[in-house]
Amino acid sequence: MTKGGKNVQPEEVEEAYLEDSIIREVGVLQKDGRLVAVIMPDLDEIRRRSAEIDRAIRRAVEGVSERLPSYQRISEYNITHQPLERTQLGKIRRHLLENRFDVAIKGAESAEKAVGPIPIEEMSEQDHALLENPAARRVWELLADRYSDRNLSLDTSPQLDLGIDSLGWMDLTLEIGESAGVELSEEAIGRIYTVRDLLDEVAKQAEAGGRSMPRPLPLEHPEENLSDEQKRSLKPLGPARSVAARGMFALNRAIARKVFHLRVEGAEHLPKEGSFVLTPNHISSLDPCAISAALDYQQLRHIYWAGRADTAFSNPLKRLVSRLGHVVPIDSRRAVFSSLAFGAAVLKRQECLTWFPEGHRSHTGELQPFRPGIGMLLHRYPVVPVFIHGTHEAMPPGKAWARPKKITVIFGKPLDPRELEQQGEGEQPQDRIVQALYEHVAELGGDRS
Repeated sequence: MTKGGKNVQPEEVEEAYLEDSIIREVGVLQKDGRLVAVIMPDLDEIRRRSAEIDRAIRRAVEGVSERLPSYQRISEYNITHQPLERTQLGKIRRHLLENRFDVAIKGAESAEKAVGPIPIEEMSEQDHALLENPAARRVWELLADRYSDRNLSLDTSPQLDLGIDSLGWMDLTLEIGESAGVELSEEAIGRIYTVRDLLDEVAKQAEAGGRSMPRPLPLEHPEENLSDEQKRSLKPLGPARSVAARGMFALNRAIARKVFHLRVEGAEHLPKEGSFVLTPNHISSLDPCAISAALDYQQLRHIYWAGRADTAFSNPLKRLVSRLGHVVPIDSRRAVFSSLAFGAAVLKRQECLTWFPEGHRSHTGELQPFRPGIGMLLHRYPVVPVFIHGTHEAMPPGKAWARPKKITVIFGKPLDPRELEQQGEGEQPQDRIVQALYEHVAELGGDRS
């Protein structure tokens, strides 16, 4: 029974979410009076749709949730890559679900499973054969050393289990190039959903002759890694579009103040000149609108954003709005170099960048771990931590319409990446920067959990 007194049959909820073929298995349970779930995605279906794993699952959950009454919607989910435990009759062992939910987010499938890479002698004959390729073997050893504190197997998802985002892939591919003599293309990376896929791509590339045609590093030569459309998006607006952009800004600010009673704290901390990166928490589709309304127009005209090419630019109206709002298209299937190059190109032009370091919206409203790749970009430029309150209540993930709730945007003091590197923990400089930045953003929100 939910907090609202509604009786919920988990089987009915599971049946509804299984209607989307992205979800292969789902186990629903109550936790702290809320409906939550453990989801096993269908990686073959995700690959067929050429989609990012986390985004595909989020879309599937949100799409089903919109069709369900509020008391049957799951408020949070964790991902697993192992089938759910079942009885001989095929029923989910529900008494095991809570533990499965608690440990899934940590990338572990069982609290008793030993931490660390799976021993090679415990792998299948097929996986043994794959590791006979010298390049694949070196990459496995690289991963085993890099993620020695994780439950690493050939079924591990680099994106979901290891937290490797598009910028993190950039770092990893450079290491793979040095250790195995193979440079993976963005197309190849787009086909990788498990460590096994990664080793298979490395083996194929090595057998085909090793390195592909080298390309300029995005931090050093960002413009050479951008598409023509991305370069156009970075050009200043013409007179007519500038007028339209100012009108869009005025409308957005009026709505934020009248409907959402926007409150802004710490705006005086924003640097008056030079490049910097805003790193807000991400809890709602309203977050970019809230940040835009919290800035004055002179500041906003120097701020750029990354936008999904398949959503922010999916039709002529969205393309126009995105262009007026300084949104640069990022193709999720070709994001490894272009994400980093886009950010570097913006900052090298003495412009500013907004980047959501969590990588996706939080389903609970709580601050999620930051993706490690952003540390590569922040290693060179000052960063302003930002915390947003209220947008999750106004428009949580899965909701199509916003409600009039109070929104607050808090800007922290600018942080020097060199000081963040000294404050944080981790093996790599970018890891230390990201860990320290997380603490600063959490402190703005009054959340150190």
